[in-house]
Amino acid sequence: MTNSTSWQELYTAAMLELGRAALPRRIEAAQAAIQQAMEELAGTRKVGTEEEIHAMADAPRNLRALQRVEFRTSTPATGQGQPLAEG
Repeated sequence: MTNSTSWQELYTAAMLELGRAALPRRIEAAQAAIQQAMEELAGTRKVGTEEEIHAMADAPRNLRALQRVEFRTSTPATGQGQPLAEG
């Protein structure tokens, strides 16, 4: 598969991104590359390796989990680093 390396590199970059400002762009780029790789795999009727197919299926879920973890909590104004309690 020609874009295999591309989607994997973009996915890895998103998962390892430490900057909150850059993270949404990294996630978006990875999601688009994964979608394109899935479409190409389906369009060529070429059978991908089972490992690659599982990795492509898992990657979007992992990216969504990263989004939820990174952007759902806020730190209090005191700067203690504790998430706000949800009520």
